[in-house]
Amino acid sequence: MTMSLTEIRIRRGELMERARAERVAVRALLDGQSNVLWLADRGVAMIKVLLARKGLLLIAALAFAVVQPRRALRWVVQAWGLFRIVRKISRTFA
Repeated sequence: MTMSLTEIRIRRGELMERARAERVAVRALLDGQSNVLWLADRGVAMIKVLLARKGLLLIAALAFAVVQPRRALRWVVQAWGLFRIVRKISRTFA
């Protein structure tokens, strides 16, 4: 089952060509999705900024609760329900 040096070189060339073709295909796929990826990156960056400034986030939440208390209360109820579901699922699979 040992391969000769020539066979190894041929196989290496085939694998390198296959890898190049796959890189081209992935690049073409990602070029079409660049706007979506950019938007996702910006979203993650914004979340990191907000989490780094928890006081600012708290002030914004309080201002929202003062301006639109009914909507804020509905969101709190929905968030609490979602939290309970996630907690139940995590306990089930833990």
